[in-house]
Amino acid sequence: MKRVIVLLMSGMIVTAGADDWPQYGGVHRDNVSLETGLADSWPAEGPKVLWTAEVFDGYSGASVVGGKAYLTDRAGDISMLRCFDMKSGKELWKVTFDDPGKLKGGKFDGTRGTPTISDGRAYLVTSYGSFVCIDLKTQKVKWKHNLVEAYAMELHQFGIAQSPSLYGNMVLVAPNAPEVGVAAYDATSGERIWVSKGLGFHAYISPRVEKVCGEDMVIAVGSSEKAPKASRRKKGEPKPEPVDVSTLAPSHVVGLSPRNGSVLWDYTGWRCHGAIPHPVTLPDNRFFITGGYDAGSAMIQIVKTSGGFEPKELYKTDEVGSQLHQPIVVGDHLFIGSNSNSRKDGLASFSLDGKLVWRTKDIDNAPNFERGPFIMADGKLIYLDGKTGKLHLIKADPTKYTELASVDMVEKNDMAWAPLALSDGLLLVRDWNLMKCLDLR
Repeated sequence: MKRVIVLLMSGMIVTAGADDWPQYGGVHRDNVSLETGLADSWPAEGPKVLWTAEVFDGYSGASVVGGKAYLTDRAGDISMLRCFDMKSGKELWKVTFDDPGKLKGGKFDGTRGTPTISDGRAYLVTSYGSFVCIDLKTQKVKWKHNLVEAYAMELHQFGIAQSPSLYGNMVLVAPNAPEVGVAAYDATSGERIWVSKGLGFHAYISPRVEKVCGEDMVIAVGSSEKAPKASRRKKGEPKPEPVDVSTLAPSHVVGLSPRNGSVLWDYTGWRCHGAIPHPVTLPDNRFFITGGYDAGSAMIQIVKTSGGFEPKELYKTDEVGSQLHQPIVVGDHLFIGSNSNSRKDGLASFSLDGKLVWRTKDIDNAPNFERGPFIMADGKLIYLDGKTGKLHLIKADPTKYTELASVDMVEKNDMAWAPLALSDGLLLVRDWNLMKCLDLR
């Protein structure tokens, strides 16, 4: 019988089995699994593919609870939660609901967020703004909201990318609307409890609760204002002066009260006009913040003062920056997929005190990984290259890069952006219109 875990970390309640992957990033939302017994090498043909399942267009990843995989999917204007058996890949059921809309430009239509599974319910947000709670026993929609309508939002070309977080009997999402940054709803009834003030421009970071200075806080991020594109010059016209970014609205990395959404502290020293990775939570009330679009990274520490809380900047660096995926902590180092539109550093090992140890860009014949996802389990990194589609097995050693195995896995390259999920030794990998289940044991 599987043990049941009730995760009480910082008040967040997620009920799951010991080997489950119940939400985006796993039990702790850090892309780390406590599973052991995974193979240290693979045969030439790679890990055994147990099954494949056809899925519709999108970038969503799966959650796994109790031997069942849950995936948000969409066909036309109908979105759905699909449930698969992890051993056979058989689709057990699906719940559908109306979800009309088209993303600006129409180039990146499809799914985004990972469903959060807890206490017999699934909570999910679609790319088009539907915020839904589904009862897994009755397989019916329990409640549903439209974030675009509720908060007067304009759908971004990349849509809404949210994976709801739980705290007590609240479910948290970030509309990232002009007037509302984070919203808390009653997990049972779906009634709204509170909203925070606006936190800047559209971001893709789901809020989550962390223990900071001994108190539970909702950590959330809003993007900075994007510099306007320079207009095309006519022949003979002088080159315009570059925009002074200090005059543009900054990013906001904040700690909110989980009781009412009030701002406890606000760090504005780091700028990213498209914030995606969640800040990495570290000991001593520290956060490592990173992003793409030339944002670089920063380390801050939250200090308790007589008047409340204050963010203290420890350093900023342009040596590393991840556009899509949250770095993974190993001891006093971070593994960072330091790639974005403008940088191709590959995988980097970076010390918490701000020193670059190595990066695959500087290692002969080492892969770049583009902007693919990676997770850590059993002392190994499992990394899906976002360009080549290869799946890599890497020793989780921050002192040197050691690849243990690799195999061709994904055919449509940009689908290597979709997050991975690991449960009971089985890895779920998205390959555009296929979901594959691999046995890593």
